[in-house]
Amino acid sequence: MFHATAILTAAGYSSRMGRSKSLLPWNGTTLIKHQVCSLRRGGCCEVVVVLGHQSDELSSELDGLDVILAENIDYKTGRISSIKCGVQTASSETDCYVLLGVDQPRHFSIVATLIKSHVRTKSLVTSPRFEEKGGHPVIFSSKLREEILALEEGDGGLRKVFNEYRDVVNEVKFSDQEIHLDLNTLEEYETALSKYSR
Repeated sequence: MFHATAILTAAGYSSRMGRSKSLLPWNGTTLIKHQVCSLRRGGCCEVVVVLGHQSDELSSELDGLDVILAENIDYKTGRISSIKCGVQTASSETDCYVLLGVDQPRHFSIVATLIKSHVRTKSLVTSPRFEEKGGHPVIFSSKLREEILALEEGDGGLRKVFNEYRDVVNEVKFSDQEIHLDLNTLEEYETALSKYSR
């Protein structure tokens, strides 16, 4: 059985939003709960939630959900440290990492479509596309584990690994810009909420 591990990063300050992104209302629940449920329903066998800032509060929010919590003590250094923390926490049995930020809400069908395509094509990297522009989540094969763990913040994050395998990236085209949602400001959140929160 193919084992997909989701790594949901939720360690940041949410400074541009002015309040915790993870606890924003979304689809009848909080954004972080929505993301966990969407990833599980989309086909992820396990969900690793990487926490940092406000970790106690977010841990309480996730109480009772089938998730693995990982605390990134280096979260202040940037997102790549959270991704590496998630990869290190993931099961050794995993076949791939489905990488998503808590501020990038996705319907479970997007996750499911990407995982199915990744499995079918046996790809190293799978990326969603809308109008020739990449989005999230991006899926990386566990074969790239050591390359991900070797990354540093100054390397440009995962783009370094992505670019090394650009010629063999499995691009999955979508007909909606939901794969581009990235809620950094209150204005972006309110706009997305009115269009995508079901």
